[in-house]
Amino acid sequence: MSERKEEIFKESSTNKNSTCPNTSSSFNGELEGRRNLSNVSAVKPYQDKTVQKNKFYSAIGINQKLFKQKPLDNKKASVPNPTERDLLLLETLESYGVLSTQQVRELIFKGINTRTVLRRLRLLKQRGFIYSSEGLPNGALAWVLSKRSALLFKHNIETKIINKNTLQHDVAVSSIRIQLERLKITENWTSEHILKKEVIKSHYEEKRNSSSYMDEPPLVPDSLFITSHEGEMKAVALELELTLKSKDRYKKIFSQYKKKEKIWFVWYVVLTCSAGESLSKLWDKYAIWGDCQFAYSTLEEVFKYDFKLPEPRDEDLRETNKREEREKWL
Repeated sequence: MSERKEEIFKESSTNKNSTCPNTSSSFNGELEGRRNLSNVSAVKPYQDKTVQKNKFYSAIGINQKLFKQKPLDNKKASVPNPTERDLLLLETLESYGVLSTQQVRELIFKGINTRTVLRRLRLLKQRGFIYSSEGLPNGALAWVLSKRSALLFKHNIETKIINKNTLQHDVAVSSIRIQLERLKITENWTSEHILKKEVIKSHYEEKRNSSSYMDEPPLVPDSLFITSHEGEMKAVALELELTLKSKDRYKKIFSQYKKKEKIWFVWYVVLTCSAGESLSKLWDKYAIWGDCQFAYSTLEEVFKYDFKLPEPRDEDLRETNKREEREKWL
Protein backbone atom coordinates (compact mmCIF):
# COMPACT_ATOMS: atom_id res chain seq x y z
CA MET A 1 0.00 0.00 0.00
CA SER A 2 1.25 3.44 -0.81
CA GLU A 3 2.81 5.77 1.78
CA ARG A 4 -0.17 8.05 1.35
CA LYS A 5 -2.56 5.39 2.66
CA GLU A 6 -0.31 4.61 5.62
CA GLU A 7 -0.32 8.30 6.57
CA ILE A 8 -4.11 8.37 6.48
CA PHE A 9 -4.33 6.04 9.45
CA LYS A 10 -1.45 7.61 11.35
CA GLU A 11 -3.05 11.03 11.18
CA SER A 12 -6.53 12.04 10.61
CA SER A 13 -10.34 13.88 6.34
CA THR A 14 -14.23 14.61 5.24
CA ASN A 15 -18.24 13.58 3.90
CA LYS A 16 -21.86 13.12 5.14
CA ASN A 17 -25.39 11.84 4.49
CA SER A 18 -27.51 10.50 1.64
CA THR A 19 -30.70 11.31 -0.19
CA CYS A 20 -33.31 8.86 1.12
CA PRO A 21 -37.05 9.55 1.50
CA ASN A 22 -38.37 10.32 4.97
CA THR A 23 -38.38 7.14 7.01
CA SER A 24 -38.53 6.09 10.62
CA SER A 25 -35.28 6.72 12.46
CA SER A 26 -35.64 3.69 14.70
CA PHE A 27 -32.23 2.38 15.70
CA ASN A 28 -33.23 -1.18 14.80
CA GLY A 29 -34.57 -0.34 11.35
CA GLU A 30 -31.70 -2.08 9.63
CA LEU A 31 -33.45 -5.44 9.71
CA GLU A 32 -35.65 -4.33 6.78
CA GLY A 33 -34.17 -5.22 3.45
CA ARG A 34 -31.93 -8.09 4.57
CA ARG A 35 -33.50 -10.07 1.74
CA ASN A 36 -31.50 -7.93 -0.71
CA LEU A 37 -28.29 -9.63 0.36
CA SER A 38 -28.95 -12.94 -1.37
CA ASN A 39 -28.38 -11.28 -4.75
CA VAL A 40 -25.25 -9.30 -3.84
CA SER A 41 -22.75 -11.89 -5.06
CA ALA A 42 -24.57 -12.16 -8.41
CA VAL A 43 -23.74 -8.61 -9.50
CA LYS A 44 -21.93 -8.68 -12.83
CA PRO A 45 -18.54 -7.00 -12.52
CA TYR A 46 -16.02 -6.30 -15.23
CA GLN A 47 -12.53 -7.54 -15.98
CA ASP A 48 -10.11 -5.83 -13.60
CA LYS A 49 -7.34 -4.35 -15.77
CA THR A 50 -5.18 -2.96 -12.97
CA VAL A 51 -3.20 -6.13 -12.26
CA GLN A 52 0.34 -5.84 -13.63
CA LYS A 53 1.11 -8.59 -16.11
CA ASN A 54 4.86 -8.43 -15.69
CA LYS A 55 4.55 -10.18 -12.31
CA PHE A 56 2.94 -13.17 -13.98
CA TYR A 57 5.69 -13.85 -16.48
CA SER A 58 8.47 -13.69 -13.90
CA ALA A 59 6.48 -15.90 -11.56
CA ILE A 60 5.88 -18.55 -14.21
CA GLY A 61 9.56 -18.99 -14.95
CA ILE A 62 10.63 -19.30 -11.32
CA ASN A 63 7.99 -21.43 -9.70
CA GLN A 64 6.79 -24.00 -12.23
CA LYS A 65 7.92 -26.85 -9.96
CA LEU A 66 5.28 -25.96 -7.38
CA PHE A 67 2.54 -26.98 -9.80
CA LYS A 68 4.23 -30.35 -10.40
CA GLN A 69 4.34 -31.37 -6.73
CA LYS A 70 1.84 -33.83 -5.30
CA PRO A 71 -1.53 -32.38 -4.28
CA LEU A 72 -1.83 -31.66 -0.56
CA ASP A 73 -4.81 -34.01 -0.27
CA ASN A 74 -2.89 -36.85 -2.04
CA LYS A 75 -5.52 -37.09 -4.76
CA LYS A 76 -4.47 -37.72 -8.33
CA ALA A 77 -4.87 -34.31 -9.91
CA SER A 78 -3.01 -33.07 -12.92
CA VAL A 79 -2.40 -29.31 -12.81
CA PRO A 80 -0.30 -28.00 -15.70
CA ASN A 81 2.12 -25.13 -15.42
CA PRO A 82 0.40 -21.96 -14.15
CA THR A 83 -1.26 -19.91 -16.84
CA GLU A 84 -1.52 -16.15 -16.89
CA ARG A 85 -5.15 -16.58 -15.88
CA ASP A 86 -4.18 -18.70 -12.86
CA LEU A 87 -1.79 -16.05 -11.65
CA LEU A 88 -4.30 -13.28 -12.36
CA LEU A 89 -6.77 -15.20 -10.18
CA LEU A 90 -4.28 -15.52 -7.32
CA GLU A 91 -3.35 -11.86 -7.39
CA THR A 92 -6.99 -10.81 -7.64
CA LEU A 93 -7.81 -12.94 -4.59
CA GLU A 94 -4.95 -11.28 -2.74
CA SER A 95 -6.35 -7.84 -3.56
CA TYR A 96 -10.00 -8.62 -2.78
CA GLY A 97 -9.44 -10.99 0.12
CA VAL A 98 -12.43 -13.22 -0.65
CA LEU A 99 -14.57 -13.83 -3.75
CA SER A 100 -17.59 -16.00 -4.44
CA THR A 101 -17.55 -18.45 -7.36
CA GLN A 102 -19.79 -16.10 -9.34
CA GLN A 103 -17.45 -13.16 -8.71
CA VAL A 104 -14.41 -15.23 -9.75
CA ARG A 105 -16.19 -16.22 -12.94
CA GLU A 106 -17.11 -12.64 -13.84
CA LEU A 107 -13.69 -11.17 -12.99
CA ILE A 108 -11.38 -13.88 -14.30
CA PHE A 109 -13.34 -16.45 -16.36
CA LYS A 110 -15.86 -14.19 -18.07
CA GLY A 111 -18.02 -16.08 -20.57
CA ILE A 112 -16.80 -19.51 -19.41
CA ASN A 113 -19.20 -22.16 -18.11
CA THR A 114 -19.48 -22.27 -14.30
CA ARG A 115 -18.65 -26.01 -14.24
CA THR A 116 -15.39 -25.34 -16.07
CA VAL A 117 -14.56 -22.55 -13.63
CA LEU A 118 -15.22 -24.80 -10.63
CA ARG A 119 -13.08 -27.56 -12.14
CA ARG A 120 -10.12 -25.20 -12.40
CA LEU A 121 -10.69 -23.78 -8.91
CA ARG A 122 -10.76 -27.28 -7.43
CA LEU A 123 -7.52 -28.22 -9.17
CA LEU A 124 -5.83 -25.14 -7.71
CA LYS A 125 -7.32 -26.00 -4.34
CA GLN A 126 -5.93 -29.55 -4.53
CA ARG A 127 -2.49 -28.08 -5.14
CA GLY A 128 -2.93 -25.94 -2.04
CA PHE A 129 -2.88 -22.50 -3.68
CA ILE A 130 -6.44 -21.54 -2.72
CA TYR A 131 -9.09 -22.87 -0.39
CA SER A 132 -12.87 -22.58 -0.23
CA SER A 133 -15.51 -22.07 2.42
CA GLU A 134 -19.23 -22.67 2.57
CA GLY A 135 -21.69 -20.29 4.19
CA LEU A 136 -23.10 -18.22 1.32
CA PRO A 137 -26.75 -18.30 0.17
CA ASN A 138 -27.80 -21.18 -2.09
CA GLY A 139 -24.74 -23.23 -1.15
CA ALA A 140 -22.31 -21.01 -3.08
CA LEU A 141 -18.61 -21.24 -2.24
CA ALA A 142 -16.23 -18.45 -1.29
CA TRP A 143 -12.56 -18.61 -2.33
CA VAL A 144 -9.49 -17.32 -0.51
CA LEU A 145 -5.76 -17.29 -1.24
CA SER A 146 -3.62 -19.74 0.75
CA LYS A 147 -0.26 -18.88 2.28
CA ARG A 148 1.39 -21.36 -0.08
CA SER A 149 0.57 -19.03 -2.96
CA ALA A 150 3.16 -16.62 -1.60
CA LEU A 151 5.81 -18.91 -3.07
CA LEU A 152 4.58 -18.05 -6.56
CA PHE A 153 5.37 -14.36 -6.31
CA LYS A 154 8.53 -12.37 -5.76
CA HIS A 155 6.66 -9.73 -3.77
CA ASN A 156 5.06 -10.30 -0.37
CA ILE A 157 1.37 -11.11 -0.53
CA GLU A 158 -1.34 -10.85 2.11
CA THR A 159 -3.82 -13.65 2.76
CA LYS A 160 -7.22 -13.37 4.41
CA ILE A 161 -8.48 -15.71 7.12
CA ILE A 162 -12.10 -16.71 6.55
CA ASN A 163 -14.54 -16.03 9.37
CA LYS A 164 -17.82 -17.78 8.59
CA ASN A 165 -19.68 -15.30 10.80
CA THR A 166 -18.67 -12.45 8.49
CA LEU A 167 -18.36 -14.34 5.20
CA GLN A 168 -21.54 -12.93 3.66
CA HIS A 169 -20.45 -9.43 4.74
CA ASP A 170 -16.98 -9.87 3.19
CA VAL A 171 -18.38 -11.10 -0.13
CA ALA A 172 -20.81 -8.15 -0.16
CA VAL A 173 -17.86 -5.75 0.30
CA SER A 174 -16.22 -7.37 -2.75
CA SER A 175 -19.43 -6.82 -4.72
CA ILE A 176 -19.45 -3.14 -3.73
CA ARG A 177 -15.88 -2.80 -4.93
CA ILE A 178 -16.68 -4.50 -8.23
CA GLN A 179 -19.62 -2.15 -8.76
CA LEU A 180 -17.63 1.02 -7.97
CA GLU A 181 -14.78 -0.04 -10.24
CA ARG A 182 -17.25 -0.84 -13.00
CA LEU A 183 -18.64 2.70 -12.67
CA LYS A 184 -15.06 4.08 -12.50
CA ILE A 185 -15.80 5.79 -9.19
CA THR A 186 -12.81 4.44 -7.31
CA GLU A 187 -9.14 3.59 -7.69
CA ASN A 188 -6.30 2.41 -5.44
CA TRP A 189 -8.65 0.21 -3.40
CA THR A 190 -7.16 -1.37 -0.27
CA SER A 191 -9.07 -4.18 1.42
CA GLU A 192 -9.45 -4.73 5.15
CA HIS A 193 -7.06 -7.68 5.45
CA ILE A 194 -4.23 -5.60 3.95
CA LEU A 195 -5.11 -2.50 5.96
CA LYS A 196 -5.31 -4.47 9.17
CA LYS A 197 -1.75 -5.74 9.01
CA GLU A 198 -0.25 -2.31 8.39
CA VAL A 199 -2.52 -0.42 10.80
CA ILE A 200 -1.98 -2.86 13.65
CA LYS A 201 1.76 -2.81 13.06
CA SER A 202 1.77 0.99 13.18
CA HIS A 203 -0.48 0.96 16.26
CA TYR A 204 1.80 -1.24 18.35
CA GLU A 205 4.95 0.53 17.20
CA GLU A 206 3.45 3.79 18.44
CA LYS A 207 2.40 2.11 21.66
CA ARG A 208 5.89 0.72 22.23
CA ASN A 209 7.54 4.09 21.61
CA SER A 210 5.23 6.16 23.82
CA SER A 211 4.84 5.75 27.58
CA SER A 212 1.66 7.85 27.59
CA TYR A 213 -0.01 5.97 24.73
CA MET A 214 -3.66 5.02 25.31
CA ASP A 215 -4.30 1.33 24.64
CA GLU A 216 -7.20 1.87 22.22
CA PRO A 217 -7.88 -0.76 19.51
CA PRO A 218 -6.80 0.56 16.09
CA LEU A 219 -9.50 1.65 13.68
CA VAL A 220 -9.66 -0.47 10.52
CA PRO A 221 -12.47 0.16 8.00
CA ASP A 222 -13.84 -2.51 5.69
CA SER A 223 -11.95 -0.83 2.84
CA LEU A 224 -10.14 2.36 1.94
CA PHE A 225 -10.20 3.82 -1.56
CA ILE A 226 -9.38 6.98 -3.49
CA THR A 227 -11.95 8.89 -5.53
CA SER A 228 -11.87 12.07 -7.58
CA HIS A 229 -13.84 15.08 -6.35
CA GLU A 230 -13.72 18.47 -8.08
CA GLY A 231 -10.34 17.67 -9.56
CA GLU A 232 -8.83 16.43 -6.28
CA MET A 233 -8.06 12.86 -5.24
CA LYS A 234 -9.59 12.15 -1.83
CA ALA A 235 -9.67 9.16 0.50
CA VAL A 236 -12.92 7.47 1.54
CA ALA A 237 -13.31 4.82 4.25
CA LEU A 238 -16.02 2.23 3.55
CA GLU A 239 -18.03 0.56 6.31
CA LEU A 240 -20.65 -2.04 5.33
CA GLU A 241 -23.13 -2.29 8.20
CA LEU A 242 -25.49 -5.24 7.88
CA THR A 243 -26.33 -5.21 11.60
CA LEU A 244 -26.19 -2.10 13.77
CA LYS A 245 -23.89 -2.12 16.79
CA SER A 246 -24.58 -0.59 20.20
CA LYS A 247 -24.49 3.17 20.67
CA ASP A 248 -21.43 2.85 22.90
CA ARG A 249 -19.54 1.08 20.11
CA TYR A 250 -20.40 3.82 17.66
CA LYS A 251 -19.32 6.47 20.15
CA LYS A 252 -15.83 4.92 20.23
CA ILE A 253 -15.68 4.35 16.46
CA PHE A 254 -16.88 7.84 15.53
CA SER A 255 -14.59 9.51 18.05
CA GLN A 256 -11.66 7.79 16.31
CA TYR A 257 -12.84 8.69 12.82
CA LYS A 258 -13.15 12.38 13.68
CA LYS A 259 -9.37 12.47 14.16
CA LYS A 260 -8.69 11.24 10.63
CA GLU A 261 -7.91 14.52 8.92
CA LYS A 262 -6.84 12.90 5.66
CA ILE A 263 -10.06 10.92 5.17
CA TRP A 264 -12.61 12.93 3.20
CA PHE A 265 -15.52 10.97 4.68
CA VAL A 266 -16.52 7.66 6.16
CA TRP A 267 -19.15 6.05 3.96
CA TYR A 268 -21.60 3.67 5.60
CA VAL A 269 -23.52 1.25 3.40
CA VAL A 270 -26.62 0.03 5.23
CA LEU A 271 -29.71 -2.04 4.48
CA THR A 272 -32.32 0.67 5.04
CA CYS A 273 -32.64 4.44 5.10
CA SER A 274 -33.81 4.32 8.72
CA ALA A 275 -30.56 2.62 9.72
CA GLY A 276 -28.58 5.27 7.85
CA GLU A 277 -30.50 8.12 9.51
CA SER A 278 -29.86 6.58 12.93
CA LEU A 279 -26.11 6.44 12.25
CA SER A 280 -26.19 10.00 10.92
CA LYS A 281 -27.71 11.29 14.17
CA LEU A 282 -25.15 9.41 16.23
CA TRP A 283 -22.35 10.87 14.10
CA ASP A 284 -23.68 14.39 14.71
CA LYS A 285 -23.71 13.65 18.42
CA TYR A 286 -20.30 12.02 18.82
CA ALA A 287 -18.13 13.42 16.01
CA ILE A 288 -19.05 17.11 15.82
CA TRP A 289 -15.50 18.34 16.52
CA GLY A 290 -13.73 16.33 13.85
CA ASP A 291 -12.86 17.11 10.23
CA CYS A 292 -13.80 13.71 8.80
CA GLN A 293 -17.38 13.75 7.48
CA PHE A 294 -20.11 11.13 7.20
CA ALA A 295 -22.34 9.81 4.43
CA TYR A 296 -24.48 6.75 3.91
CA SER A 297 -26.17 4.82 1.11
CA THR A 298 -28.42 1.80 1.12
CA LEU A 299 -27.17 -1.43 -0.41
CA GLU A 300 -29.94 -1.24 -2.99
CA GLU A 301 -28.82 2.25 -4.08
CA VAL A 302 -25.20 1.15 -4.54
CA PHE A 303 -26.11 -1.42 -7.17
CA LYS A 304 -28.10 0.92 -9.38
CA TYR A 305 -26.54 1.39 -12.82
CA ASP A 306 -26.23 5.18 -12.34
CA PHE A 307 -25.03 5.21 -8.73
CA LYS A 308 -22.85 8.08 -7.53
CA LEU A 309 -21.12 8.53 -4.20
CA PRO A 310 -23.21 10.59 -1.76
CA GLU A 311 -22.14 14.15 -0.97
CA PRO A 312 -21.30 15.27 2.58
CA ARG A 313 -23.95 17.11 4.53
CA ASP A 314 -23.89 20.88 4.41
CA GLU A 315 -21.11 22.37 6.54
CA ASP A 316 -23.50 25.00 7.93
CA LEU A 317 -25.41 22.26 9.73
CA ARG A 318 -22.16 20.97 11.21
CA GLU A 319 -21.27 24.46 12.46
CA THR A 320 -24.74 24.81 13.99
CA ASN A 321 -24.24 21.59 15.93
CA LYS A 322 -20.86 22.81 17.18
CA ARG A 323 -22.40 26.10 18.29
CA GLU A 324 -25.16 24.31 20.19
CA GLU A 325 -22.61 22.10 21.88
CA ARG A 326 -20.55 25.13 22.96
CA GLU A 327 -23.62 26.79 24.49
CA LYS A 328 -24.17 23.78 26.74
CA TRP A 329 -20.78 24.39 28.33
CA LEU A 330 -21.16 28.17 28.79
